[in-house]
Amino acid sequence: MQQPLAETDFETVDAPSDDAVLGPMGYPPGTKVAAELVRTIGDSWGRRPLHRTGVADISGLLGIEDIDELIDSRTLRVSQLWVCSMGRNLPPSTYMSVGEQPRTRSVGSTADVRRIMTLASEGSPDPVKVAQHLAAGASLTLNQVDQYVPALRAMCRQFEDETHLRCGVILFVTPPSSQAFSLHADPHDIIVMQTHGTKHWEIHPSLWERENDPDAGVRTLTMHPGDMLYVPEGTPHMARTSGDGGLSVHQTVQFNVPRYDAVARRLLELAFERFCGESGLSGPIPMPRGGAPEMAERIGPALARFAASLADTDVSALLDRHLESALPPPRTLATGRFSALAAADGITAASPLRRTARLRVRSGEQRVHTVFGRRELRTPLHTEKALIALASTEGPFTPGTLGTDLDADSLVLLCRRLAREGALTFA
Repeated sequence: MQQPLAETDFETVDAPSDDAVLGPMGYPPGTKVAAELVRTIGDSWGRRPLHRTGVADISGLLGIEDIDELIDSRTLRVSQLWVCSMGRNLPPSTYMSVGEQPRTRSVGSTADVRRIMTLASEGSPDPVKVAQHLAAGASLTLNQVDQYVPALRAMCRQFEDETHLRCGVILFVTPPSSQAFSLHADPHDIIVMQTHGTKHWEIHPSLWERENDPDAGVRTLTMHPGDMLYVPEGTPHMARTSGDGGLSVHQTVQFNVPRYDAVARRLLELAFERFCGESGLSGPIPMPRGGAPEMAERIGPALARFAASLADTDVSALLDRHLESALPPPRTLATGRFSALAAADGITAASPLRRTARLRVRSGEQRVHTVFGRRELRTPLHTEKALIALASTEGPFTPGTLGTDLDADSLVLLCRRLAREGALTFA
């Protein structure tokens, strides 16, 4: 029997890894809608708008009560909550406050600029003022909702897993008979999901349709809860509520669909950067005023040599280099970590457990190194068999049935530590 483990035998450090920060296994209920949205859009990606009814009900991810709590919690900042009326954003000083001291500032003055800077760092929404603006016909825009709503963050993570595109969620709350923005085109693709009420949309032909489909015309449609609308980048559109449709709430996932010309342009830039470094073309130009002929004498032949070199360029290698920097890093999902810390103390030899992450175990000269997520647990050498057993266990298990040469108390201690780190949880 090996020497029993003690708390001092464990050491946890950050580990370089592409794995996501550990959280609960799987996704919260309803977030698998992201995969369904990707499949529904299909061949319309980057080409034409697409409206589908009854795709998925995502109201459970963020409802009216959740919006109330967000605004009432006073955790939002100026960049996260905009109030818009008649096509323009209202001054933050009309709906944000610092502490409980009311302050009056003239809009547009230097004092108001200082006020806005203070609000950005210290201010929070005044729930009464926000509600008054909404009742008077103003619309609310909640930016970066996925950053502070765990269920939406999980939905975005699944969307990114499906598409390898970074995305974010914006929430729009519009009262009856209102329109936040006039006809406009976004610099990114969007997926609109109606969660409450109705909203009427006017969609003009997309850039792709203008070039490839002369019969494409203006579309008008009404979004109901559960409906989805995909709008490609650069497509003019506008939306408004009717007088009898009630309050409208919709979530917009925004992202950029890569285009061949943009990727090709980036590959040319990478190839030219390398060419300039190898040919010496990256040096300074001495006093360029009036020296256009001299510059042309050097740059002209260099560009000709660069064009000739493109025939031997390894496009695959350049593409790998581009994708390495372009693909989004894994999204952090740390929800459940504090619950894991609190629950770990209750683990016994008979507790049913399961892994929440892949364990990669290797032995060093003095320690066993177990990597999970972006963390590494270092333990004595005699824990190797137990950790390998944990790494190879797919279903539920109990510490007492791992069948290693560690004593029962040490196995429980090891499992508790892994549970505190988020690598194990109760089955």
